[in-house]
Amino acid sequence: MREEVVRSLKLNKDLTKMLKQGIELNKPIKIGWSREGEPIPKKGEIGLAPALPDKGRVRILGELGHMNGILCQGGSFSLEGSSGDFHGAWNNGGSHVVERKVGDHLGHGMENGKIVARDGCGKFAGSSLKGGLLIIRGDAGSQLGAGMSGGTILVVGDVGDSVGSRMTGGRILVSGRCPKPGEGAKMITLSKNEINEFNNSLNDDLLKISDDVVCVVVDESIETKSEQTKKSSLGDWSELTIVPEAGKNRLVKGQALDTIVVIGGDEITNLEENIESIGLDLPLIFQSEKSIKDLGTIVHSKPSGSDFLVIDENNIQTSHKDIKNAGGIILDLSSMPALTPPSLDGLLVAIRAMSSRLIPILIKDGLSRVNNLHTLGKNHPIQGVIVDLHDMSGLHAASCLPKIGRSIIESKIDSSVCPTFISVPWEISSNDIVVARGCGAAGLISKEIKEPKKIHKEVHNELRGWLEELGLDSVEKIARKHLRANSYEVAALSGIRLTGYERALPMWFSQ
Repeated sequence: MREEVVRSLKLNKDLTKMLKQGIELNKPIKIGWSREGEPIPKKGEIGLAPALPDKGRVRILGELGHMNGILCQGGSFSLEGSSGDFHGAWNNGGSHVVERKVGDHLGHGMENGKIVARDGCGKFAGSSLKGGLLIIRGDAGSQLGAGMSGGTILVVGDVGDSVGSRMTGGRILVSGRCPKPGEGAKMITLSKNEINEFNNSLNDDLLKISDDVVCVVVDESIETKSEQTKKSSLGDWSELTIVPEAGKNRLVKGQALDTIVVIGGDEITNLEENIESIGLDLPLIFQSEKSIKDLGTIVHSKPSGSDFLVIDENNIQTSHKDIKNAGGIILDLSSMPALTPPSLDGLLVAIRAMSSRLIPILIKDGLSRVNNLHTLGKNHPIQGVIVDLHDMSGLHAASCLPKIGRSIIESKIDSSVCPTFISVPWEISSNDIVVARGCGAAGLISKEIKEPKKIHKEVHNELRGWLEELGLDSVEKIARKHLRANSYEVAALSGIRLTGYERALPMWFSQ
C-alpha cells in the first residue's frame, strides 16, 4: 500500500476524533500547523474529511491529492494550498474554499452548497452538477459544466473549449474569454436585472459580474441525450459437467468439508490494524432489495453488519448514512465517473473514513473490463473484484470462463488477497459454483431471487455432495480438470476438455 494512502487513513482517523471536539467547542480543526503555529504543510494526502457534517470546520495547509472534502454535508472545508481531482465532489450543502489550483472534476455531482477555487482549475469542473454555486477565479480547463443539470458556475477568467457540453440545466457565467459552447449549449445575454440579482445573491462586495459577462445555457433545439447499449448475455453453464479425477476415491460420508470463503483480513503495512474479514459459509452471495436476517447479502441501502453495500452514481450522494453500518462495500465502477488510479485510491480512503473501520471493499464492472478490474485489484487496497457477465459485450457465458481465467493469470493478482467473483444473470446451482471455482473464481454473485435462505441451504447441501463425490475435502481443491464440455460448441468457446475426447480441442493447445 502506498505511503500516502497509509498517511491519509491515519489522518482521517485522528480527524474524526478532533471533529467531535471541534463541533462541541465551536472551533475549526487546523491541520498543517504545529501547536505553536509553525507551518508543517501536508503533501499528497487523499480522501480527507469526507461527509463533513454541519458545523464541522476543517482548515488544512498543504498540497493535497485527490478526492478531498467529498460528500460534504454542510460543513466547511478551507484549504490553503492546492488539491487534485474530484475536490468537493458530490457536495451537499458544504462550503469549500481552495486557495491554489485544483485538478479535474472540481465539484463533480454537487447537489447543494458553495465551492470557491481562487487559482483556477483543470478540466471538467462542475461536471454533472445538480445544484449549488461553483466559483472559479482564474482560468478553467475544457469541458466546463459537462453534463450539468442544475446549479450555477461562475468563472472569473478564461475557459477552455466545449463549455457546457451536453448540459441539461443550470447556467455558466464567464467573465473572460469564452469559446463557442459545446454540443447542446448556447450563449445568451443577461438583462441588467438578472445581473443585479445575481450580484446581490453573491453577497460579496469584492466579486461582481459586469454587463459583458457571457452566459451559457441549454440549447433545447439540439438533442444530446445518449442511450446506453442494452446489457445482455448468451447461454449459461448447463452444458458443462463435473467429473472426478481418474483414480480418485469418494470421501467418507460425514467427513469434514470446507466450503468457506474469506473476504478481507489482509494486513496493511505500517498500519496497526488489518482489513476486517467477512467469512462466507458458501462461495455464493445473493443480491437483495433489502437486508435479510442471518444471511449476508448485497444491498443498495440500509445494510446490516453482514451485508455488502453497493455504491454507484445513483446512491453515492446519500451513501455516507449507510456505509458505517455495512460489513463491506461494493464499488460499481460501471456507473461511476471515470476514475484514474490515484482518484480511486482517494475514494477508497474516503469510504473507509466514513465507515470508521477498515472494512473490505470490492470493485465491480462488466466482463468487457475484466482486465482493468484485475489490474486495479492488484495495485490498490481492494479485497475482491466482481465480474458481471450481464454487460454490454453480450458474450456467451461459456466464453467468459477462459477470458476471466486468463485475466487472473496475466495480471498476476494474488487471489488469496483479492479473489474474483462472477455475477451471473441466471438462477445459480451448486454445479455453477463448481464450474466457477474450477476456472479460477472464488465464488458467484446471484441475482435477486425468491426464498434466498431456502436456496442457500439447498445449494450448500448439494455442494457438499459434489465434494464427497469428487473426493475433495475443500472447495479450494476444485480445479479445471474436474470440468468437461458436453458439446463441441461449448468446448470450442470455453477451452474445457470435450467429453469423450477428454482433452481441449486442438485450437486451444497453443493457448
